[in-house]
Amino acid sequence: MSIPEDFLKQLEQYTELSNREKEVFLEIFARGKSRIHVTQELNISKSNLSTCLTGIYKKFRIIGNGPVKESRLREYLSKRYSHEQPSGDLTIDDTDNSIDTLVQEIRKQIKLYIKEKCGTMRVLDMPKPIKFTGKQGIYTNVNILEKITGRRRLKISELIQNCDHDNFERIGLSQIK
Repeated sequence: MSIPEDFLKQLEQYTELSNREKEVFLEIFARGKSRIHVTQELNISKSNLSTCLTGIYKKFRIIGNGPVKESRLREYLSKRYSHEQPSGDLTIDDTDNSIDTLVQEIRKQIKLYIKEKCGTMRVLDMPKPIKFTGKQGIYTNVNILEKITGRRRLKISELIQNCDHDNFERIGLSQIK
């Protein structure tokens, strides 16, 4: 849900923002653009965008982490806007629809962020990260140890005594079942 640009420009906190913060603020909250689109449109880096958003959140006294701050600020702005508009009689259905619409808008806003942050997986012995689309699953072999080995205190001589050349990778660990 986008909030009218004129309303946002009238806010007291808007005047406290730097010029770059004002541009970012209007792109995201008035025009409803995603973070990726804002970086492309304003030709700024992701870190520059994050710095601008941090400044915006501080001016509006919004606390939290990640996309939570954005949704909290959007909710705050929506409430301010609705309080300053002439109140019409809202039925319960209208309220439910507006909440459903808000939830859908927030999901759209954070979908790209979640894909960006959680869309790849690094595997230690692979040269490139794996893109995860969510359509395929992830399979991992599981080894179950007979005894908990992390709490055992063995001397080097005891480890060497139990050392088997064929099973060298598992030195000091119990057998796999």
